[in-house]
Amino acid sequence: MIYELSIFKGLFYPNQSFYQLAKAETIERWRLRISFLLLVSAAIFSLSGWLGVGSQALSPALLHHSPAEYESLRGFFIIGRCILGLLFAGVFLTLPALCFSLFSQETYSKFVMIQAILLPILLLEQISYIILALKMDLPWYSSPFSLGVIGQYSTNYTYVIFLLGTISIFKIWVMVMQYRGLKPLLNLGRFPLILLIFTVHLISWCGTSAIAMFNFVNLL
Repeated sequence: MIYELSIFKGLFYPNQSFYQLAKAETIERWRLRISFLLLVSAAIFSLSGWLGVGSQALSPALLHHSPAEYESLRGFFIIGRCILGLLFAGVFLTLPALCFSLFSQETYSKFVMIQAILLPILLLEQISYIILALKMDLPWYSSPFSLGVIGQYSTNYTYVIFLLGTISIFKIWVMVMQYRGLKPLLNLGRFPLILLIFTVHLISWCGTSAIAMFNFVNLL
């Protein structure tokens, strides 16, 4: 069976798409679509940088520079966001797929296809960050779609707030879809599969929170 990567079909008809993926012997027409996803991710992150989303910690430091230096640093910030968008998509497509493939005899590419289908969900979350920042001046960890708001009322520990902020309905959506996609590919019971998916995401959440704690302004 030949499988053609279709993001729309995978999101809206997951059972059919994942069944065909599990039975596929050959995967076609995936390079262009994955390249498109990478470009979309870079564009979304670049847009957030151009709009100044996430630059709250950077803004006070920029005030001490001349207008020319300000524009230069702003340009570097946008470029950095673009690179971050490529890394964000690239890491999501490859690393979880590698972890999942270690528990299966199926080819690594099938797991990358699952991640490619789910990447738009996380890009939608990034768009929600932009909208919330522009309309309500909310940082990403204060998104009403995440546990970050509860965390800010429960603790003063910044890392814990960031960690809870990474847990959102978008991430839960991805986990549910991953379960449906991985079930035909992995010879695991329900609980071990859920535990595997949760562990991979927990590592991702902890890593994201640790990176968010780092003050890049000190590099200027």
